[in-house]
Amino acid sequence: MARREWTWTAKRTEQADLVNQAVDELSDYWPLTLRQVYYRLVVKGIIENTRSKYNDLSKLVKYMRIDRLLVWNAIEDRTRRVTKKRGNTDSDEYLKEELDIFLSEYQRCFVQGQVSYVEVWYEKDALSRIFENIAWHFCIRAVVCRGYQSVTFLNGYRDRALRAQKQGQLPVILYFGDFDPSGIQMFEATQETLEKEMNLTNILYFRIALNLADIYQYELPHNPDAVKKSDRRYQKFVKEYGRFAVELDALHPATLEKITINAVEAQFDMGLFNEQKEIEGLERKRLAALKKHVLKSIDDFNYKNV
Repeated sequence: MARREWTWTAKRTEQADLVNQAVDELSDYWPLTLRQVYYRLVVKGIIENTRSKYNDLSKLVKYMRIDRLLVWNAIEDRTRRVTKKRGNTDSDEYLKEELDIFLSEYQRCFVQGQVSYVEVWYEKDALSRIFENIAWHFCIRAVVCRGYQSVTFLNGYRDRALRAQKQGQLPVILYFGDFDPSGIQMFEATQETLEKEMNLTNILYFRIALNLADIYQYELPHNPDAVKKSDRRYQKFVKEYGRFAVELDALHPATLEKITINAVEAQFDMGLFNEQKEIEGLERKRLAALKKHVLKSIDDFNYKNV
């Protein structure tokens, strides 16, 4: 069956301009997900917060990219991955790569000596770039949960938490998820399984976002129809919170970034953290001097004559 042709009408062209404006405003957070673009448009009142409007946007963005009205690297698909290709062209290429990175990738752990062992857990893989960048800066783990966790997954955390406790640290989970019946209950189920079924105690759990206060404070768009009565958690959720359904993606990336950073910093002695950064600077200088000395020795040696 032939596919329907796409025609750039005046209305579609106007919609494309609005999409580009929203994407440009988020240029510091490229590549984006389609859902992040969608919520920027919803917040601006440009489109309604419905499934059909999301699907319309998906098709519009598709043809914007195909017809070069939206740059390809502005949006990425984070649900599908491609493995790296194995192999170098030859040993010369390999040697150059190794010498370029030699003694240049040293990273000191800035949170060593801290009282707390912190992990950032988040429900949505689509937001991984924001959380992983922050986690990397703070030398902690970012953990994508993607729904209800298996006991295999939770056992991995139990092992990490027990190691931290043996070192005298207090394990802390900072959780970020959607505000809907499942999004709320997921975190509760995680705690119950770890504590009551896997006997992991002395853990601090903090639901950082989304919370009801966030919805009001940031005026986040919600869709009451997305709270399904068929969900077995519906009655309890509606009784406690009302018919709210808000995705974590609805937060502006800058806001989510700020909330996350503040939550992490609240768990650490930042004075000690900054001391570790200063030590790293000194160590990097020593490593740079060593690298210079070693590279000079390598220049004097022609490995092809071996």
